Amino acid sequence: MRRPLTALFLLPVLLTGLAASCGGDDGGAGGNGASGSTTTTSTGTPGSGGAGGAGGGDGGGGAGGESACGGDGQCPTTITFTAPLGATKIRVAGEWNGWDADTAAPLTVTGSGVYSVTLDLPPGLHAYKIIYEQGGQTHWELDPTQGRRKYVDGTENSAVKVRDCRQPTFTVDSSEPARAAAGQGTYEARLTYIDGSERAGASTEGAFAATLEHDGDSRPLDDTEISVDESGNVAVQIAGLDDGKYRVVLHPLTSTGCAGEPLRLVFWIEEEAFSWKDALVYMVVTDRYRDGEPGSNAPVTPLADPRGDWMGGDLVGLTQSIAEGKLDQLGVRAIWLTPFQTNPDGAFLAADGVHYVTGYHGYWPARAREVDPRIGGEDALRELVRTAHAHGIRILQDFVINHVHQEHEYMTSHPEWFREGCICGTPGCDWTEKALECRFADYMPDINFSNSETARAFTDDAIWWLDEFDLDGLRVDAVKHVEEVSTRNLAAEVRETFEKGGTRYFLMGETAMGWNDCADPCNDENYNTIAKYIGPQGLDGQFDFVIYHGVSYRTFGWSERGMLHADYWVRHGLEKWPEGAIMTPYIGSHDTSRFTTMADYRGQDAAHDKGIAGNQWSNTAEAPSDDEPYWRTRIGLAWVLNLPGAPLLYYGDEYAQWGGGDPNNRQMWRSDADLDARELETLDFVRKLGTARKNILALRRGAYVTLAATEDTLVFGRRIAPGQAAIVALSRAADGETMNPQVQGVLGFVPGTVLHDALGNTTVTVQANGTIQLAVPGRSAMVLAP
Repeated sequence: MRRPLTALFLLPVLLTGLAASCGGDDGGAGGNGASGSTTTTSTGTPGSGGAGGAGGGDGGGGAGGESACGGDGQCPTTITFTAPLGATKIRVAGEWNGWDADTAAPLTVTGSGVYSVTLDLPPGLHAYKIIYEQGGQTHWELDPTQGRRKYVDGTENSAVKVRDCRQPTFTVDSSEPARAAAGQGTYEARLTYIDGSERAGASTEGAFAATLEHDGDSRPLDDTEISVDESGNVAVQIAGLDDGKYRVVLHPLTSTGCAGEPLRLVFWIEEEAFSWKDALVYMVVTDRYRDGEPGSNAPVTPLADPRGDWMGGDLVGLTQSIAEGKLDQLGVRAIWLTPFQTNPDGAFLAADGVHYVTGYHGYWPARAREVDPRIGGEDALRELVRTAHAHGIRILQDFVINHVHQEHEYMTSHPEWFREGCICGTPGCDWTEKALECRFADYMPDINFSNSETARAFTDDAIWWLDEFDLDGLRVDAVKHVEEVSTRNLAAEVRETFEKGGTRYFLMGETAMGWNDCADPCNDENYNTIAKYIGPQGLDGQFDFVIYHGVSYRTFGWSERGMLHADYWVRHGLEKWPEGAIMTPYIGSHDTSRFTTMADYRGQDAAHDKGIAGNQWSNTAEAPSDDEPYWRTRIGLAWVLNLPGAPLLYYGDEYAQWGGGDPNNRQMWRSDADLDARELETLDFVRKLGTARKNILALRRGAYVTLAATEDTLVFGRRIAPGQAAIVALSRAADGETMNPQVQGVLGFVPGTVLHDALGNTTVTVQANGTIQLAVPGRSAMVLAP
């Protein structure tokens, strides 16, 4: 979170006064791109749709007001482009020259097929397109290497964010946390000072103010922890750190008093360096999880159906569960929380047009930067983050970018940021075909990201939440329902603001697709739509809707498909997703019927996957009357929690919570004391699964390897290196099956290696021929590792 910075070498009031006068608007929101968004070419017409002022839209272009920073405010900006074969007269036009192809700046060759040009531009976000001649046509093209985008007059363009070069800054040469033992963490960093354009040099008083922030506290670095040479270059060396998350924040300053933007170096001290591949993500609907402060619950909402009203769960309750170790027992490494923002007070019609519901779920934001007091408010959120970080758990905020509630403060101050449209899912208004323009309800104005001011405001809000509350990433809601500029610019701003110290902030998207249960080519649309938002310039990953609709309930809930089918779709999907993608497989979420209820309704009509397993409001689901839905839930979780990626565990699924469509699938979480014998058995099983994933590196980071499969039994491995591997076996057959997979050549387990089952007391020894004799228990699973 932001805290007042105490200057190390200068008075705080001096830095505060200068920071505000150090140049113009920086252009606001920016973003990275998605790797699936390939080069787009239009021919014959400029891509901008018309002329725009330099730096117009997202933040303006020129420096504003009086400035303590010398120079003319024009900053050298290089644009590089790899030209296609046969391209000639390569040049760039943009807002700065009114999109005039005749005065476009020519690019010169700098390598094999690589062209570049350096322009002098004022600070801000500038839209542009690459122009070239090919095949007798003039092409206006998006720059495929540029993450940011910007709309001008309704047309999408590439965009470059020009930093105010009058301000000093730092480049990060190294950033290295280390941990010898508990309480002996260290952090070292080296930074190079980059002077402002007036070349005044670093402040002779010392180049900056520097603080160390941890768990909401902030202190200045002392002269044993930081040194600055005569050129303003910095060395940081801090010792004696406890485990947890930290930030070193530095403000560069010139000798003439020009202050630069703060540099945040975010790092963790922990026994094992974390990767988002390690994450088991626990999804919590805050109001339905645990009531930590019963005396502060919201009153009953007039008109609201009690099942769709506030029930009292809060951030304090979740903090209590973290502190008690309940999430540690499940192996949870990240928590995805429903949106924090304050929602409206009243009740509004649900999708059925009959029942009234409230914004207990958080997805109807009415305030941009306010924590809803009904879930505990700002102090409760800060304490939750502190507690989670003390347990090594990351916090992901669910960030709504498609819509707001009609009572949102931006609707009052900036109605032009929103658009009208048909209601999604009504006749002639398909969720996918009308994805950009349809509205989720008539009281949910649709955010228009083709408006540059809109794009900047919502990106700035996301950065504020991450910064103010020391969060670790975002789950981005309804990605396909907004212009791609939203996720691209968001990603770039997150990377540039928080990741210079090397700590990755996770951006997890939700693009609802994947209903087709078929092989290529009919499923390519699903893969391609989800994948296009992922990549080095975009999101880290998305929810794997394809594997959910293709396998999760069909194989493990209903037995419509066999284990061979499950194995095929896992391997097939891993080939389809972009390299480096961290996908989130799941068997249930707040938007689906509970898996246990899906399994309880097995054998009935195919409407199950539409959430009709237990009607939302009448004939609602109840606890299963036999054991089968429970063992199916256990096997399903044994499969999904051991897949590559960052798998999801929806709150309550750890003990096989039942429930049909929303809100029947969002009942209050129950503690151990409130569970019956079958639920306790499931909880114990899932705790063992989560602990195994947390303790066995190969289950988190290993490659997926098929070892053996029949229609009812699947054995697969997770392999990092020869001998550094694990085996997962699961069977839905009543009596199980005995399998003899080869594990020496595939996983590198040499004969004589003893493998231990993390879910039971079984051990298996690798035989002389490199195989194992694996008696997979009926309707259960095994997780084996040395």
